[in-house]
Amino acid sequence: MSALELSFIYAYPLDGRLRSECQEKGFDNYPTIEEVQETVTEWQCFWTECDDKYGIIQTVSNLAKRTPQRSLECFVFGAGLNAMSTPFIMPIKRNDGTTISKEMFIQTVIHELLHIFTTTNTQNYWKLVAEKFAVEDRKCQNHIIVYAMLYEIYQNLFDKEPIDFSRNNLPPAYARAVSLVREIGYKELVQEYQSMV
Repeated sequence: MSALELSFIYAYPLDGRLRSECQEKGFDNYPTIEEVQETVTEWQCFWTECDDKYGIIQTVSNLAKRTPQRSLECFVFGAGLNAMSTPFIMPIKRNDGTTISKEMFIQTVIHELLHIFTTTNTQNYWKLVAEKFAVEDRKCQNHIIVYAMLYEIYQNLFDKEPIDFSRNNLPPAYARAVSLVREIGYKELVQEYQSMV
């Protein structure tokens, strides 16, 4: 097991607010409190098994050459917002009511961890990215190294591509970042990052 651990926590206040907002808008597919709590338990067990088996957190730390300066806690809620790294939050369902698969869960957690790990004392790298990819959207710039590292992790640990590399419904900035990783090469992008930090 990695020395670093990720805890999944039920985001009770946020979940309650989002549930109320959905009810006010007439949406009836918001998960129950019990569903969210059960998913938190399931996700914690599944993540711990995967991290024990593959050493995901340590792999992320090694690639990023960083250890975050904050505890690794993912706050889980029903639906209504997308996953993000700061704060580290994740819904159990998409806004259309579909449940997030275990495969998408793992990819999303690794994606958000990469954001967390690559923002600690890496100002010189991000300055380089802003200059080198000045014509690209800021959201695209923020995801180039994330997708390069995600690809490397999937190749090394799972011997396959991340789901996002074959999706046709990615938001444009994300799709452009994936395209740049394919054009430039994930190894070159990771080496460039590592030479700067």
